[in-house]
Amino acid sequence: MPLALSSTMVRVCTGVPLIGLLGLALYMGGWVLFALVALCACLGQWELQAMFWNGREQFGGRVLALALGVAMLALALLPKAGMVPISVACLGMLLFFLFRWATNDSERFVSTAVLLGGLCYVPLLLAPVLHLSVREQLLLVGITISSDTAAYFCGIRFGRHKIWPKVSPKKSVEGSLAGLAGSTLLALIVGHVWGSAPLPAFAALGVGLGIMAQLGDFFESALKRSRGVKDSGTLLPGHGGILDRIDSLLFVIPAYATLSTFYPFFN
Repeated sequence: MPLALSSTMVRVCTGVPLIGLLGLALYMGGWVLFALVALCACLGQWELQAMFWNGREQFGGRVLALALGVAMLALALLPKAGMVPISVACLGMLLFFLFRWATNDSERFVSTAVLLGGLCYVPLLLAPVLHLSVREQLLLVGITISSDTAAYFCGIRFGRHKIWPKVSPKKSVEGSLAGLAGSTLLALIVGHVWGSAPLPAFAALGVGLGIMAQLGDFFESALKRSRGVKDSGTLLPGHGGILDRIDSLLFVIPAYATLSTFYPFFN
């Protein structure tokens, strides 16, 4: 029990400053928010690449992927940018493939796939958040935090039945249900205070985004297990890496952006 308490306190002590930093970025908006999103995208990509390569292996390609990720986010800010960010990423990876072929044709497909996969997984999924209002951004961050927190603590206390042991052995049905309850409750609160859509719509939104948050968590768990690592990194004590903290958000952001295009939840 002391060990579990210590682990929890480490998570809290790391999480509180992160929430403060995120709150400041959301409040400031503009280039401050862009800088934070770009930083998360770069760190997340770097951690993903580190699962496949050690040290300075593929260093040039990794730096290229980070630069393309930031460029994609910057282009996504432009009005009527459309598919330009995706086109830039694909063009960059095709050029990377070409020059790798000219110098070393071993594992050329794998290298390009890893870098392109990182661009699709992190900066491309983060990009829609730059176009959302502060209320929407707070909703998405709040849903992922409430879902993860409720699932974590209820899973530790009441978890008995494993939900998907092949992907994530420690996650339980009880924790998953608590996470859905947490995301739904948060969505209802935000909907009551700020929303323009009916509360049943926000309840459904909370359930849907809660499911997406957990699927994002499962995806990263499967990715880490496929590479034989426990965490994506060691940057955040008690949490792991940046990718371990934003994995749920990476699935929630595009899901909400798609839904809100057809059914607006805020004026």
